[in-house]
Amino acid sequence: MTGNIFLRSLQVLLILSLLWTNEVVCAWPDSGFIFGVTIDDPWTQRPAIKAALAGHAIKPTVRIVFDEWIAASEYVVPVENIKEAAYVMGEILDSYYVPNYSVKQYKDRTKEYLDQFEDVVDIWEVGNEINGDWLGNIDSVRVKVTDAFNQVEERGLESAINLYYNEPCYYGEKQYEMFTWVNNNISQNMRDNLDYVFFSYYEDDCYDVLLTEEEWQVVFDSLHVLFPNAKIGFGEVGTDTTANKATYMKRYYTLNITTENYVGGYFWWYYRQDCIPRTKALWDSLNILITPDSTPVTLYNHSQSMNPVSESFADVFYTPGLSGGLQLRVISTEGETHKKYFYRLDGRRTFHSHGGLK
Repeated sequence: MTGNIFLRSLQVLLILSLLWTNEVVCAWPDSGFIFGVTIDDPWTQRPAIKAALAGHAIKPTVRIVFDEWIAASEYVVPVENIKEAAYVMGEILDSYYVPNYSVKQYKDRTKEYLDQFEDVVDIWEVGNEINGDWLGNIDSVRVKVTDAFNQVEERGLESAINLYYNEPCYYGEKQYEMFTWVNNNISQNMRDNLDYVFFSYYEDDCYDVLLTEEEWQVVFDSLHVLFPNAKIGFGEVGTDTTANKATYMKRYYTLNITTENYVGGYFWWYYRQDCIPRTKALWDSLNILITPDSTPVTLYNHSQSMNPVSESFADVFYTPGLSGGLQLRVISTEGETHKKYFYRLDGRRTFHSHGGLK
């Protein structure tokens, strides 16, 4: 009897999964929300990358980091692989390597990648962490980014810049503080016409400063004043400290920012390392966080007992909650009977019932 219940549980799970797959939220561009992740090596584990991206409840936007001194043609296969499961944001060049390129080389590289992927990439990140003090001469950075923006605009494509939020930790060099840099170096034309403006924030690089939701609200409100027409959000978040990863994911992907044109973004930098293949626990954690109506969220590892429940679970899956919010549905077998529990994602049990699956 227990085996039959378990089999029927799996059958129900399969049906619901198929129904859920047909209702995947297309997070960009229709909804105005971007569920972003970053992949810095799209060549390795291509099938696993595609499966992980395709499995999310919301269609992700993948920022692909185009490596330095690599021809655009080398990326054709991995970019098309990702495109089948996600929207694509192409990063022209990581900030660390910007000083290694002359103005002409940066211009030529931008043209090369635009020529190759004009019909594939959805958003073009024309400058990465552009106010960082490691990018070299500020005048040179400004010219490189402005030219790349102009090339994208001339083709009628979507443009983005990624800044580096460093107000708590710009080490006394005020010219590199994010808002100061923008005011001094971004033209009014770019402020009026950029499609997206993001910024990176890494607590690990900023004295472990943790901003409150209210403080982030002020930051985004201020950014919106400078870029009134652009969609805004986080351009990179993450940590390489294993014990902190799930906490950091929850902290940023669940922020409730009400600024006009705020679209989320986030673009977890370590997605390839942390979430591929999709059997990794952090893939589940991230998927729960971005599932509609899923905040506040308790992160669950499906391979372990799920507090506060102590029963052994025959099946764990998600189903729309009775009140319109998403709830966790747990079917627990107990001998020849089973209990069906419904939990809110903050861990509170709403009710349970006995009896056969319906």
